[in-house]
Amino acid sequence: MEEFLAFSKCLETEDIDIMLEVKDKNLSAIKCMNLVSSQRNIKALESEWGRYKYSLLEKSHSDYLHIRNLLKDKSDYPVLLFYRIIEEALRKPVTQGESINAAEHVWGYFKEDASEKERKDYLKMIQDYRDEKISLAKIKKSLWRLAVKYQRDYLLSSYYFVL
Repeated sequence: MEEFLAFSKCLETEDIDIMLEVKDKNLSAIKCMNLVSSQRNIKALESEWGRYKYSLLEKSHSDYLHIRNLLKDKSDYPVLLFYRIIEEALRKPVTQGESINAAEHVWGYFKEDASEKERKDYLKMIQDYRDEKISLAKIKKSLWRLAVKYQRDYLLSSYYFVL
C-alpha cells in the first residue's frame, strides 16, 4: 500500500488510469481506489468491511473488533490503518476456535430457514471439525451452498469463502 501511495503521489494528476496485474483480481483494485479516492467516504470502507469481516473474524477476533471500533467515527477515513489491520490479520494462522466462531456467525444468516437436516448436518460438521475429522474447507463449502440456496447476497459477496 505504501509503495502504491508513494507512486500515485508522484503523478502530476489526480485523474489516473492504472492497470494492475495482480492475482487477487478485484481486491487490489478496490483497495487502490479507496486509497487514492478524493471522496474519502467512510461508506466505501464500510462496504469493504462487509466483504472482509468474516474472513477477519476467522483469523483474529481482536482485529475484527479493532476495525469495528475504527469505523464508528463517521467523520474519519482511516483507510491506511483499515487495510493494514486487514492485511496483518489475514496473515495470521487460522485457529479452531476463531474459525468456529466465524462459521457460527455465517450460519446465523440461515439458521431460521434451514431444515432440520441442514441444522443437524451443520452441527455434526462443527463437531467433526472440533474432533479434527474434517477440514474447515468442508464447513465453508456447506455454508456456501446454504448461502446460494437461501440467496444471502451479503454472504455471497463476502470474501469469507475465497480468502
